[in-house]
Amino acid sequence: MALIFAISSMNQPPLPVPKFEWLTIDKLYHFIEYAILGGLLAWAFVKAKPPVVPAQTIWVLAAVISILYGASDEWHQTFVPGRFATLADWVADMLGSVAGVLGVYLYYRKKES
Repeated sequence: MALIFAISSMNQPPLPVPKFEWLTIDKLYHFIEYAILGGLLAWAFVKAKPPVVPAQTIWVLAAVISILYGASDEWHQTFVPGRFATLADWVADMLGSVAGVLGVYLYYRKKES
């Protein structure tokens, strides 16, 4: 989370906004960074001793925290010169968060069977 915040705090020169901003390489970066965050949160909750949250809520909580952090990061960028928040970025953050949590969930489900 600190790394995401630090990167989001960097000034960025004004870039032209593409007409269709949903399919840019930037969205892939958002997806990947939030997949990592969601996966790491899920993994941390699974490994926590004593358990931090009940087992059945680990996955939802990890995804929700990651998604809300994505929203707060987009809002934070509105205060950084040259940066701006977009719905498309947050959607990429949400999808990445869920994918990361799902990946860890599937790993542990397969490991248990």
